[in-house]
Amino acid sequence: MKNEQNQEPNVDNESLVDEPTLTLGVLLKTARENKGLSIEAIAAQLHLRPTIVQEIEADNLEAVGAATYVRGYVKNYARAVQADPFTVQECLNKQLANDDEPSMQSFSRKTTRQARDGRLMALTYLIVFVLLALMVWWWFQKSSLETAVDYSQPTAEEVAASVQLPDSSPAEPLLVAHQDSAVEQFSEAVDEASQLANEGSQAETDFTAVLSEPVLAETVQSDTSSADIAPSVTTDATAGSSLKLSLTGDCWIKIADATGKTLVSDLRKAGSEINLVGAEPFSVTLGAPQVVNIQLNGKAISLEQYPSGKVARLTLPLAGQ
Repeated sequence: MKNEQNQEPNVDNESLVDEPTLTLGVLLKTARENKGLSIEAIAAQLHLRPTIVQEIEADNLEAVGAATYVRGYVKNYARAVQADPFTVQECLNKQLANDDEPSMQSFSRKTTRQARDGRLMALTYLIVFVLLALMVWWWFQKSSLETAVDYSQPTAEEVAASVQLPDSSPAEPLLVAHQDSAVEQFSEAVDEASQLANEGSQAETDFTAVLSEPVLAETVQSDTSSADIAPSVTTDATAGSSLKLSLTGDCWIKIADATGKTLVSDLRKAGSEINLVGAEPFSVTLGAPQVVNIQLNGKAISLEQYPSGKVARLTLPLAGQ
C-alpha cells in the first residue's frame, strides 16, 4: 500500500509536467479535429483564407491583423467548431492582453490633417490679404505724389539747361564800340590839324592835302563798316517771326529760336504777356499749357492736344499750321 501511495504522486507530477499549455490555437485546432473538419473546410465556412486559419491555430495572431479582426475571427471560429466560449474568451484575454484596441487611427489622422491644412490655409489667406493691402497703400501713395507735383514749375533738368545756355550777346554794342573808335580817330586828326594851322598857311595847305586822304579814308572805312553791320541787324529783326504769349495762370516757360538762343526761361505769373522776336522754328516748353494762349505772327496756335497738368514740349510753327 505504501508503495502504491508513493507511486500515485509521481504519476500526478508526470501528468502535470506532460500536460501541454492550453492556448487559443490548440483549443480551436482540437475542437476542429474533433468535428472532423479540415482547414480548407473551416476556412470556406468562415469565408477566410486557409492561411488565416493556420495562423490562428499556430497562435501567430499578429500576422492575422489588428486585435479587433482577430477577436471576430476567433469568436466565429469557436462558434463553428462549438468550442467552449468561456475558455476561448479567457485565452483571448491572455494572448491579447497587451494589444490595444485601435482608436480609429485613419479618422484621427484625417482630422489631424484637416486641422493642419486649415491652419495653413488661414495663414495663406492672411499673407494674401497683407500683400493686397500693401499694394493698395502703395497705389494711393503714388497717386497722392503725382497729384502733389506742380507741373507749372520747371524740372531740375530744364533749370540746369537754362543755366548752361546763356543768352547771346547783342550785336549793337559792337557797332557802338566801332563808331566810338572812328570818332576818336577823327578827333585826334582834327587836333593835329589845329596845331599845324598855327604854323602857317603853307603848312595848313599841306595838312589839308594830307588830312583829306586819311580822314576821308577812315570815314569811308567807318561808314563802310557801319553799313556792313547795320543791314545784318536790320535783316535779323526784319526776318524774325513774332511770338506772343498770354497767361491766365502761373506757368514756367522756356523758348529758344532756330539759332539756339534762349529768348525766355523763367516762371511767369498770371496775366503776363510775352512778346518775342526770333528765327523760326521756335522750341517751346510749357509747364502748364492749359493757361497759355500763343499767337505766332498774329495767328492763334491751338494747344488743345496737350493734356492739362502735363509739361508740353512743342515746335512752332506746328505741323500743318
